[in-house]
Formats: sequence, C-alpha cells, structure tokens
Amino acid sequence: MRLLLLCTLLSAFFFSIDSHAQKVLQIERYGRAETEKIFIGEGIEYQLTDSKDWRYAVIEDINIEQNLIVLADRYLDPGKIAAFRYYQPISRNLGFQMMTFGVAWSGYALVGTALDGDPDTHYRLSDGIVTATSLAAGYGVMKLFKYKKIRFGKRKRLRLVDIRF
Repeated sequence: MRLLLLCTLLSAFFFSIDSHAQKVLQIERYGRAETEKIFIGEGIEYQLTDSKDWRYAVIEDINIEQNLIVLADRYLDPGKIAAFRYYQPISRNLGFQMMTFGVAWSGYALVGTALDGDPDTHYRLSDGIVTATSLAAGYGVMKLFKYKKIRFGKRKRLRLVDIRF
C-alpha cells in the first residue's frame, strides 16, 4: 500500500512539473504533414530580412505569448528571420573521399610506373588529369554544398509552438 502511495505521489509530482523543453520552433512546409522542430538549447544560424550577414545564437527560451525567441543577447521576432542554414557534414566527407581518390590514383600510377620494370611505361598526362579533376571536384563539393539553406516565404514558415499539457 505504501509503495502504491509513493508511486502515485512521485508520478503526480513529475507530471505536474512545467517542462521548458516542450516549447519549440517549428519549420512547416506547405502541403506536408511532417515538420522540423528546433528545441530550446539548440544553436541556430539565421539571417534577418534586412541583412546579408549570418548570425549564430543558442536558443535560451521561447516566449509564446509575445511571439519572441529569447537568445543570449537579444529577443528575436520569428517574422524577421529570412533564412536558416545548417552545416552538412556529408559534403565534407564526400569532398575528402573524392580528393583521396585523386591522390590514390596518382600514387598508384607512380608506384606502378616505378616498380613494373618496363622502361616503356611512364606516368601519363591522363593520370594527372584524373588527379587534378578529382581534387578540384572534391574541393568544389566541400565549398558549394557546405550548408543547407532554408528560406522562409510562401512555401515555408517558422512558428513558435507550445505543446505542454
């Protein structure tokens, strides 16, 4: 009986606590049911509508009543945010793999030429072209696809949502 009473009191205590993690920024896309959620404590990289600079901040709190995002040094209206951007590590990994392929191609061609014992074979221009192309393509992938940008407008919007009970 005491165990049942203790469990009831503990569960009533835990379920009555006001949870701050249930306030979220929600990115909605027109015509889709799934959304992206950004929770309190996560960092965001954003661009304001009247600026071209990207700023980074950690979300401290979300004020639903006044429709404000509370950052460490300012309050931010979601309507003034023009875009978010996220770092994509896959572009860096793919770029490094492409550059590694080019260096390995050239390395195997050099080692094969040096150790095959045939004086007629040598490092060819095509080996250098493959190496240079893969190095340039890998570097380009790393720089061009570094960030995923989400622009808010007609099809995408940013909302503050409180899903506490």
